[in-house]
Amino acid sequence: MGPMEELLSEFPIVIEHPVSWGDMDANGHVNNVWFFRYIENARVAYYKKIGKFEYEKETGVTLVIASISCKLLAPLFYPDTVIVGARVPTVSGEGANMINRVVSSEQRRIVAEAETAIVSFNGSQAKKTTFPEPLKRNIEKLEQRTC
Repeated sequence: MGPMEELLSEFPIVIEHPVSWGDMDANGHVNNVWFFRYIENARVAYYKKIGKFEYEKETGVTLVIASISCKLLAPLFYPDTVIVGARVPTVSGEGANMINRVVSSEQRRIVAEAETAIVSFNGSQAKKTTFPEPLKRNIEKLEQRTC
């Protein structure tokens, strides 16, 4: 396992995203708002893997963000490709906690880390609900944990 793989070895979902020229701001580095887009793409890939979208369509219960924070560790520049990992270390009650890591291919280091609190939401009742067992089981399987 090389150094890049080691930086993301604990993440079951890993995606690549090219950095575009337009992602940079007047200061000559990638604007901080783009990190949230990279993280969003990894979160959506995670949701696809656990069957979130099918479950939502069948039941009307979805997952929404309660809070998100991102710690920027190093500037990012064009041209580059970011490699973004997603993992869910905990699921309990109404929610889950997702961790993301953004790695620069060019710099070969971590440039950002994020944490997202996700809650289960019943759209027809417009309120939080218990985290769905089928999605919890899929997360535990993906994360190679036992329920």
